[in-house]
Amino acid sequence: MLTMGGAAVGVNQVLSQCLPPRREVAPLKVGIVGTGARGRWLAKVAGFIPEIQITAVCDLLETNAKACQEAIGKPIKIYRDYKNLMEDREVQAIVIAVPLFLHYEVAKEGLMAGKHVYCEKTLTHTITEAVSLRKLATSSNQVLQVGYQHRFNPVYQEIKFLIDQGYCGKILAVECTWNRNGNWRRDLPAGVAFKGNSIYPSLEHLINWRMYKRYSAGLTGELCSHQIDMLHWLLGGHPEYFIGVGSIDYWKDGRETYDNVHFTAVYPDGLKASFTSLTFNALQGYSLKILGDKGSIEVNGDDGHRAKIYSEQVEENKAVDSITEATKLAWENREGIPVRVKNPATDDMLPTENALRHFAECVAAGKKPDSNIDTAIISSIAVCLANEAIEQRRVVYWRDAEN
Repeated sequence: MLTMGGAAVGVNQVLSQCLPPRREVAPLKVGIVGTGARGRWLAKVAGFIPEIQITAVCDLLETNAKACQEAIGKPIKIYRDYKNLMEDREVQAIVIAVPLFLHYEVAKEGLMAGKHVYCEKTLTHTITEAVSLRKLATSSNQVLQVGYQHRFNPVYQEIKFLIDQGYCGKILAVECTWNRNGNWRRDLPAGVAFKGNSIYPSLEHLINWRMYKRYSAGLTGELCSHQIDMLHWLLGGHPEYFIGVGSIDYWKDGRETYDNVHFTAVYPDGLKASFTSLTFNALQGYSLKILGDKGSIEVNGDDGHRAKIYSEQVEENKAVDSITEATKLAWENREGIPVRVKNPATDDMLPTENALRHFAECVAAGKKPDSNIDTAIISSIAVCLANEAIEQRRVVYWRDAEN
């Protein structure tokens, strides 16, 4: 909440737009497809939501499925083949937390089986898959929600309110980073027997799928995709074209996906959004800077996605009716004023909980989710085009996806 002249400007008016009022309904019976680290996290969060009851899980590795069952804390059905889970009539909805290249197939099977679908981002691995899935979802009576949980974070809802109220003025630049110092590789589990197949030739490919282009969209899809979706939600529209570079310069370990990417999305109105993601230096970590002619908003993700707002024109900012002397002095000194909310998210728990509860509410009410097939397809296309620009080192236009 931003306080101006003693008056609260702000935020949680938009919260109700994202989260429908809770209704007393029978729990939604859910099956989780993919019980690796992300799938187990979703199961843990769902355990705090009365509107959701996990009744089944599925994973190629029995150790993963059993670990998820233990985290849930009660007996549930365990499947190795997700198609068998689809035949389970008790399961009303599925949560998809498998590698990216399987999102399309599992989501398609789920919709065709009459299941509601919550799919982790990025929605699909290719543009063709995204278009095909939208046709299926549009003709279906099922709810399909995509796991862009930042849309359900109170601080981003407040940021959207401030932007819509004109605090930043005309926005022409956005700077995004998501840097980590680590090789992004997971150790192979000891004592796990896995017989390779045509999809996963080895346990290495199954566990470290993010390292290989066949399975993953790399840093662009796994990290930058969140910020791409944020910009679409906060500012609207989609880019006109992309330029970028990336390569494998540090982790010489047989991976195919790049260990650093840098790309720019250029919008028709002149807005340019830059994205950087590194795996060998964590300075700035997650950050999002929205730069306008009247003000700027900066988000630091390393301490729970906290945000500050800065003013460019303290005396002339028409969006602010009155400001305190302390606020005026801070802005004159180029200091930011914290964007405060009543219920801040200190980690990923609250936004993910809000997103899953929103999914259950939408199923109960027959409502289209806020993070839906139409919004998610824009992020999927953007990821594909950005990666194409990076790999081919050329300008790639949005119109290329429409032909």
